[in-house]
Amino acid sequence: MSRDPYIDVKREIESTLSSLPNLLSTYSSSSPTSSTYQNAQEELRNTLQILEGDLEDLEESVRVVEDMGDRWGIDAGEVGARKRFVERVKREISLLVRRQDDTLGVISGTLHTLASQAGLIGNEVAEQSEMLDDLGNRVDTTDSKLRKVQRTMNDFIRRNEETKSGWCIGILIVILMILLLLVIIT
Repeated sequence: MSRDPYIDVKREIESTLSSLPNLLSTYSSSSPTSSTYQNAQEELRNTLQILEGDLEDLEESVRVVEDMGDRWGIDAGEVGARKRFVERVKREISLLVRRQDDTLGVISGTLHTLASQAGLIGNEVAEQSEMLDDLGNRVDTTDSKLRKVQRTMNDFIRRNEETKSGWCIGILIVILMILLLLVIIT
């Protein structure tokens, strides 16, 4: 009698299932943009595909044994144990797929939020740029006006300085003449 292939496939599935927690931990704790995350995601996807294939083989072997189990000397209790194992593995795979989907959903939500924030930041930068351009234009206009006013003020001061000094000289000459007349008269 040849060796029961169920035992080898079961051992393979149990070994793969025992390695999944570490793989899930790496997958869940890595940043979605890191190469570690991408490697873990790819390895997790491949492992789940292998598990699903092995599980199909195991289910088929259980069906065959169930139909012709007495030919190989496998009793109903062993067939029931094999069915329960297959169901347990199905639930574990389903749970793992759901966890992976949930993680992908969270990542998708995070990426959507980041995209929205990037859009808002882009709009804000565009508005700030527009405001800075407007401010720059206003500063240039104000600078031009200030230069014009400064030239006008400089001209005004220069003209007033000339007029005041002329008036000052004129007033001093008059005062000098009055003093001279007073000296002469006295």
